[in-house]
Amino acid sequence: MESITDWNAYIEQWSRTAVRLQSIRSYRGEDEKIPNLSESRLKTHTGFFFILTRGEIRIRMSDKMYHCHSPYIFHGGADKITSFEVSDHHKEWTGYLIEYTASSASLEDRGSLALSHGFTPNVMLPIQEKCEVMGRLWKGNEPLDQLQAQSIFLPLVYEVLSQELQTLAHTESAKPNIVTEAIKYIKANYRESITAEKLAGRYNCSTSYLSRLFRNQIGLGPIEYLIHERVHHAKQLLLKSDARIQDVACKVGYADVYYFSRLFKKHTGHSPLQFRAEQQKAAQVQNNPLHRLESSIVSPPFHSHNENESYYQRDKEGDTSMFQFSRPAFGAMMVLCTSLILSACQASNTTGGVAAQEPASQTTSTNASDSTATETRIYKHLKGETNIPVHPQRVVSFFHLGELIALGVKPVGTTTYVLDNPHISDKTGITDIGIPPDAEKILSLQPDLIVTTPALAEIVEGGYDALSKIAPTIVIEQNNEPIKDIEMFGDILGKQEEAKQWNEKFTAKIAAYKAKISPYVRADETFSILNVRPDALFVYGDTNMGGNIIYKYLGLKPAAKVESDVIHGETWEVSTEVIPEFIGNRLFLAVNKGAEDKLKDVQKLINASPAGKSGHVYSIDFDQFLPSDPIAVEKQLDIITDLIIGDAK
Repeated sequence: MESITDWNAYIEQWSRTAVRLQSIRSYRGEDEKIPNLSESRLKTHTGFFFILTRGEIRIRMSDKMYHCHSPYIFHGGADKITSFEVSDHHKEWTGYLIEYTASSASLEDRGSLALSHGFTPNVMLPIQEKCEVMGRLWKGNEPLDQLQAQSIFLPLVYEVLSQELQTLAHTESAKPNIVTEAIKYIKANYRESITAEKLAGRYNCSTSYLSRLFRNQIGLGPIEYLIHERVHHAKQLLLKSDARIQDVACKVGYADVYYFSRLFKKHTGHSPLQFRAEQQKAAQVQNNPLHRLESSIVSPPFHSHNENESYYQRDKEGDTSMFQFSRPAFGAMMVLCTSLILSACQASNTTGGVAAQEPASQTTSTNASDSTATETRIYKHLKGETNIPVHPQRVVSFFHLGELIALGVKPVGTTTYVLDNPHISDKTGITDIGIPPDAEKILSLQPDLIVTTPALAEIVEGGYDALSKIAPTIVIEQNNEPIKDIEMFGDILGKQEEAKQWNEKFTAKIAAYKAKISPYVRADETFSILNVRPDALFVYGDTNMGGNIIYKYLGLKPAAKVESDVIHGETWEVSTEVIPEFIGNRLFLAVNKGAEDKLKDVQKLINASPAGKSGHVYSIDFDQFLPSDPIAVEKQLDIITDLIIGDAK
């Protein structure tokens, strides 16, 4: 199978087949044992999975040899003679052999399931954990334990096939977005025990790196988002059933009902029982026909927040003051009702109720109910192709506020943490749609275009499909590159000429500023950016906190360790003792509020560094330098240039 279409057909065959776990055995190379599948056993077994967690091994299927290097997953069928070979019995290797039988009404399906294939998984940890639990339960020989092992087998198959499909898809497209994948995982597994450490391990990165990505893309940490997801589902359970609070707590991942109740009240303002009673009473009084649409349980936005607040990173979720939920207004639900009626009326005026898509770049004319014409065109984005206005008038943008403002377009709504941008002074008329974004608020704004990033689209209840029902919705990358983003939004907004002029002006400004600082900076000088927080130290690369200006636009040289470990690696949080390795000849230092004691711990190291000795340590404001939109970058460019030139005078 070489295409995604073939793989989807293969997965569909698995969904039509009844499978049963027959055995699971673990192997360690030091025992000098290798898996053994005799011909007699293979005649009664449809197939097997071999999960190689460490080392290497060879698998021979009839006349074909597979060289497996960990991590590796191999699937084999009963139609071929199979043997396992180890080149060096003294080398350590570990793995699991899982045998199963399959029963299908179709001989074609049974034959297809016998297909031999192997791949290197992106994330081995969740697969390995399932193998460990299955193996432990199977060894017990207790009927109930073996039944539980059976129940884990299909989720294991799902994880294996899902990763193999993703591996194929990613070879055909760009690298997967970790935050988007993690959000999908949390949505599917919020009932399970999820910690920041486990989540980071799943994606082979550090907890600080994962938290950085989450906060940068959705304005929340991974555990904060997990709590939001659990509270949201708890609300649904409270309204849809008469289940005991203890049962609701367990269903959303909390074994301690008292802890769940405290957490629920902290985030909603009501205890679970109070919430249920008030919502039921409101439904009776209002006799709201949209109650079944669950409008009343959409989570209100979190408090606005950015990375300047105390860094929230724990192995387990806990109470945090960043949350506060309130009941949504009944008026928003009435807007939803009115909008649905109007949409239905408008749909009845079109053939089949759905507009046909035109070829890319072709402009069409769409007749509105008031007989005025609105020009539209097809725009290709990450979710496909969407018919959007050529000149949108009421834009809701989840992330790219600065890009719109720079092109003279004020959106009607944006998310909380993006609205906190200190470089945008005039925010009148821009509605805070919350974080996660509130679909009801978005609908009430009557947008003609919604622009979102993959991660922010994922955290909206109902995702991209729900947004698309409100207005034409496009999903674009979060580039954090002003020149590229301005060009992209010039196209989206029908402001191509304005975008061209902005980029020309910005490019000229960069050239002028490079010439201004050139006399004051030696070619061999290196630069670093350090952020001191109350409980952590962070080194920034070339995306924000002035890094894109210093390293990309002005072309200044990063310290060697910054280039290797941060820009081209995944290091973000660093320990105090290694700080000297990351400080170059010049240091831009951002100290968060409340971090005075932490600064004292590293001040001697800073003073002893090349930057400290030469007096080239520049203080920058964290809040001002965190955004990386075009408006923020222009102002940051002014500040950085003034600091370098002023230091030399």
